[in-house]
Amino acid sequence: GIDSIKRVEILSAMRERAPNLPEVKPTELALLRTLGQIIEHMQAAGKPAAPTAANTSAPADKPATIQRFALREVPATPAGKAMAGIREAQRLVVTDDGAGVAAALVVNLAKHSINAKLVATVPADADAVIFLGGLRPIKTIDEAVAVNREAFHASRAVAARMTTQGGAFVTVQDTGGDFGLSGQDSTRAYLGGVSALARTAALEWPTATVKAIDLERSVGKKTRDANALAEAIVAELLNGGTTLEVGLHSDGRRTTLTSVATESPTLVADNITNKSVVVASGGGRGVTAAALLALAKAKQARIVLLGRTTMTDEPAELSSINDEAGLKRALMQRAQAEGRKATPSELNAQMASLLALREIRATLAELKAIGSEARYIAVDVADASALSAELKTVRKEWGPITAIVHGAGVLADKRIEEKTDEQFDRVFDTKVSGLRALLSATAKDPLTALCLFSSVAARSGNLGQCDYAMANEVLNLVACAERARRGDSCVVRAIGWGPWEGGMVTPSLKSHFQQMGVTLIPLAVGAQHFVDEIACRSDDISVVIGGPMGDGPLGANVIPQPQH
Repeated sequence: GIDSIKRVEILSAMRERAPNLPEVKPTELALLRTLGQIIEHMQAAGKPAAPTAANTSAPADKPATIQRFALREVPATPAGKAMAGIREAQRLVVTDDGAGVAAALVVNLAKHSINAKLVATVPADADAVIFLGGLRPIKTIDEAVAVNREAFHASRAVAARMTTQGGAFVTVQDTGGDFGLSGQDSTRAYLGGVSALARTAALEWPTATVKAIDLERSVGKKTRDANALAEAIVAELLNGGTTLEVGLHSDGRRTTLTSVATESPTLVADNITNKSVVVASGGGRGVTAAALLALAKAKQARIVLLGRTTMTDEPAELSSINDEAGLKRALMQRAQAEGRKATPSELNAQMASLLALREIRATLAELKAIGSEARYIAVDVADASALSAELKTVRKEWGPITAIVHGAGVLADKRIEEKTDEQFDRVFDTKVSGLRALLSATAKDPLTALCLFSSVAARSGNLGQCDYAMANEVLNLVACAERARRGDSCVVRAIGWGPWEGGMVTPSLKSHFQQMGVTLIPLAVGAQHFVDEIACRSDDISVVIGGPMGDGPLGANVIPQPQH
């Protein structure tokens, strides 16, 4: 029941007490579910070396090298060999797309002596899965969003088998053949999380082969028939090799995605002034608050902070206590005085709520000191009707909304096979339903800026975070669609942040990132990048900001920035 972040924190604390313990790699940690498995793993690593000054000291902080990466589509020549796990599959299943492609695909595979079965539900014993839900004809955003959950269920059904025995897992979608970069379909953008599921599965299932295909359905105003689409899929499976992300265009082009190191934009857009009204979800605390404070210093805009924390008065006897241990003792004593015994989880929840209140109040005070008018509204950003009602009041007092910053997000780290529907929905809906509500509530407002806080997990996948990666990839595609729809009148950006030095990154987790060689984004540096992105013009819509990617999951697919 302990998520991956907590496991990292526990093992980091263990290494502080016993620095000579064997190192546990992140990919190994994901497979160690019990204390017994961890002990066996450490014993198998052999007798540890005696502690030395080098391995007993904490990693030294180094100046952060933070870069900006823009997403590009580039031509990709097929490898000329089949994707592993397809020809040798004994139980290959194809999910229904609702438009005849699945049936045609089964027939086309049979022509190459590959047996496949059309299924409505993916069985647990399937050793190869071709998920075609992303090709389904859809009319509404709700239908598009549902495809993401369908893909998650398909992956969860075979996750245990893929983890231990390997196999093949393929997702197919139609978001323009370019993974939504052109923003040509604002409705289908909402099913774009399917490809991020594949990226995460590729990390969680190291012995399996995974591929995400974006298959463009239309040629001009004409739609290719089911057989033509099936033939294109078979050609990729039998000739495309191991390429993870493949765009198959209706004109025959084959492409993939790459990240290009670029400079931050510098052409000021003049889209945010001291008269702007900026609505920010999740902006009361954490890294989003740090970003908004930097924006306030630069522009003195009026800022509306949205969050779920209800503002209440803090008990007077707690106001002078600032350390967590002291707060826990005081809260325990309050419970005892009331004649009850508080559980550890109850104390942690009370303390977290109290610290959240303090952080929100501090953010409001800092904004006021800077010279920006600010207010906090307690509302679930995913509740469209409640949000709309609250923003009506804002408009009456401050005027129309002119900018949106969507920073709200939660985590529930579990590997695909362990993740529940409730966990998936909570993580996915906070991002996606929150964005839908914000766009709906401001549909008639003259927006000049739309900045979505995405994550590098959407581009690279991340162990235990298929839901978070998928939700943020939807944000990326919707940003591209919004930019295509709004044109130059609105600066639109989806920022895939790497980990910051703050927010959910605790000191022990920071130490873990340092040991992995992952560069954390200093608060001031990240905040300035945010100001550059939201207040400057650029043709780049979906960007990643973080440490160098050379040794990371995207390192093999990064184009360095030219030296001038």
